[in-house]
Amino acid sequence: MIMRNIFDTIKYAGISCLTCMLTLGITSCSDDLLEKNPPSAISNANFWTGESDARLALVGCYRFESGWSHDDFLTPQGLLYLDFAGGNGTEKENFTTLMASSNTVATNGNLRWYWANAYSHISRYNTFFENIDACPMNDKLKEQYKAEVKCLRAYYLFSLAFYFKDVPMPLKPLTVDEANTISQTPQQEVYDQVEKDLKDAIAVLPEKYDASDLGRYTSGAARTLLSRLYLAENKWTDAAEVLKKVIDSGVYQIDKSNGAESYEKLFQIGGEKSPEQVFCITYVKDKFTTSRYQYLYPECAYGGWHQFAPYNELVKSYFCADGKSIDKSPTYSNDDPYANRDLRLYASIFLPPLGSYRGTVYNDIVYDCFKGTNTSDSYNRFPLFDGYCPKKGCDPSITNNLGSTYTYTPVMRYAEVLLSYLEALNEASPAAVTQQVLDQTINQIRGRVNLPGLKKAELSTQEDVRQAVRQERRVELAFEGLRYFDVLRWGIAKEELNHTFTGVKLSDDPHARNYRGSGSTASPVDKDGYYKFETRSWSDHNRYFPIPQNDLNVDKNLKQNEGYH
Repeated sequence: MIMRNIFDTIKYAGISCLTCMLTLGITSCSDDLLEKNPPSAISNANFWTGESDARLALVGCYRFESGWSHDDFLTPQGLLYLDFAGGNGTEKENFTTLMASSNTVATNGNLRWYWANAYSHISRYNTFFENIDACPMNDKLKEQYKAEVKCLRAYYLFSLAFYFKDVPMPLKPLTVDEANTISQTPQQEVYDQVEKDLKDAIAVLPEKYDASDLGRYTSGAARTLLSRLYLAENKWTDAAEVLKKVIDSGVYQIDKSNGAESYEKLFQIGGEKSPEQVFCITYVKDKFTTSRYQYLYPECAYGGWHQFAPYNELVKSYFCADGKSIDKSPTYSNDDPYANRDLRLYASIFLPPLGSYRGTVYNDIVYDCFKGTNTSDSYNRFPLFDGYCPKKGCDPSITNNLGSTYTYTPVMRYAEVLLSYLEALNEASPAAVTQQVLDQTINQIRGRVNLPGLKKAELSTQEDVRQAVRQERRVELAFEGLRYFDVLRWGIAKEELNHTFTGVKLSDDPHARNYRGSGSTASPVDKDGYYKFETRSWSDHNRYFPIPQNDLNVDKNLKQNEGYH
């Protein structure tokens, strides 16, 4: 594939939205649409003729990356990358660590595609805005369509500004010369534009749609996205106010419909219809799919590649079944670390046989990384294997064709709303955090997985509540793309990302299945016997990603972020 910088993408903005519309039209309209309306016969001049064209254009704007395209702020794998960049795990070819470390460089291919794909989507949205006003249709419906696309654009603009700092902010289609000479807009100005667009959208969007319109932006989704902006800016009062409106709307709820399996099933096929979903991306079986399972599944399961390795530091963050952390629970044993743990741990990570735990069972497969050197999923089979594998989002009904699956992608959930509200309220007005507030927020989330609720008497200080929220966010929202966002805005990246990360527990007993070996070939372990396998470093300048070098080469008005060469 020929790689293009953002300005190559933007200069084709006049056709990119139409191309997208026609492609998506294969599934949303008729199978022979392309034959009846070949691309060469359609242009902006003869397309925008009425409401049906405008709706098709809107549908095109909702088309996100699919197939084998992953480096994007709205793909399942792109979100997973961001979680791993924030210290929840790593990728077999070192992609995620190299996105966020002292070794990150401006020629990083993954970051370049996050940047390029974001601007590709923005160009579609700008083409929509360029043409929608002149389209003859109902004015109220037109304003709603515009509000939805404002949210779509705001998501990418916010993501670019948060992770790259000062970035180009095109708000209309550009000529080639404009695209190749555009300057960066200061981060705060981008934030201000995002805030304005989202506030405008909130005033217009409905609270919910019919089931047939699943996946469209609502006022609740716009408010939740706005809350992320406020959290990034430490505007705690504003964040609490906007999130309270989402809560008070009564539209969403924590999904407990499947009992003890509710959390696990929420991320499988069908979970997109849950009342917990604030915004998600859906796919179409056999037509618009992703290759996520090919990368996600362990090697022992249907030809998966086991591309990712969650860190043991994340595993340790999950609570014990009594609701306490492993360092405080009397039920925790370092010799039996997977027994009596948070249901979310079992739902989120493939765990090996150890102690009384038999290993994760997936259909008729038992996950096991201790079968010997170079066997499937062996903990040291590759330098960046560690014995764990992500499980959250895997659907046991998918047992073949892993490269083309249609499981949805969660982007915003009600659980995030509740935890963000509690965090914002605690930062803005600690005295307002009462037992009632805890019960309405964090305890709802814990209750779904049968953990005891937190007591205000045990969280007597603002710092107590702060740490409780942070640990809950890490485990509840794991692998959903928010970990690096949280680590950066909390200012804890230097602490979290500057040490040697560990994997599964090993033994010095030659008769044990998890024997680590002896002498110079023995697998290194920490003081508790966990496999030491990846040392990461993170410097102050890594707060922002580098501006991609390819774009700096094209546009001399772009300036590189501090610390990158």
